[in-house]
Amino acid sequence: MSTSPRIDLLGLSELDSQLLVEADEAMFAAQLSLPDTRSARIESRRAFVEMKQLFMRAVENLEHRKGAWLRAQVRAAEDPVDLWLLRGPLLATLREDDVATRTMRAALYRTLDRTFPEAFGSAEVGVLSAQRF
Repeated sequence: MSTSPRIDLLGLSELDSQLLVEADEAMFAAQLSLPDTRSARIESRRAFVEMKQLFMRAVENLEHRKGAWLRAQVRAAEDPVDLWLLRGPLLATLREDDVATRTMRAALYRTLDRTFPEAFGSAEVGVLSAQRF
């Protein structure tokens, strides 16, 4: 191998050096934004876990076949959308008019409103909208 410098008639070495600097700057900028992205993912995961725990409390005392099916579906939920799809059947089973059931329905509605505000016409961004699996 020759140790003498190469002759660069087209000036490509200058382009390569600029690409490396731009790539380094882009990587550094991405590293700076990682904590924000990570904290958003953690916050959205925390909101999902809290919502799943609320759904689990809501289905734990349902004694009929639909209750058993709902328990299995809520346990298997891995995504906020899974719980969103179960909201209708769950709220339909919680139709008794005692204080505990009304309180549970209200808590479910509040959690759904807070987690999926865009579904109810609100301009706010939901806690889980940043979460992508």
